[in-house]
Amino acid sequence: MRSETVERRWATLPAALLVLVASGQLLLARTTGLSPWKGGGFGMFASLDARPFRYVRIFVEAPQRSEELAVPPSLEQLAASAETLPGDHQLEQLAQGVLARERRRQRPVVDGRLEVWRVEFAPGSLTPRDRLVRTYTFHAAP
Repeated sequence: MRSETVERRWATLPAALLVLVASGQLLLARTTGLSPWKGGGFGMFASLDARPFRYVRIFVEAPQRSEELAVPPSLEQLAASAETLPGDHQLEQLAQGVLARERRRQRPVVDGRLEVWRVEFAPGSLTPRDRLVRTYTFHAAP
């Protein structure tokens, strides 16, 4: 009898782990902007909220300079990470990459802003519209 109880508990372990992972992924998707296609992928087929429908905008400011930068190839990996999970760590890494690149090119930067956007489609008409997911402001150290 006791071995049946132990076997039953072991049998429920995979289902319990699956529920735990799914709950964690859903929580992160709701609270941190994690793409439903990542972190376990629960909900991925019910959503178009994946990298092809997310993008990063980079803005820099300095005396005599205020412009939006295109994401350069050297920062695409960091931008992809920030698009997938726009958390503080990912956005800080991208901001540091932007600052380092601008310094290498001897272009001044005092302040900057990163924006992560996603495309949503209106129910019924499927009209695309952009929605801001997260804004991150950074300052260059003197």
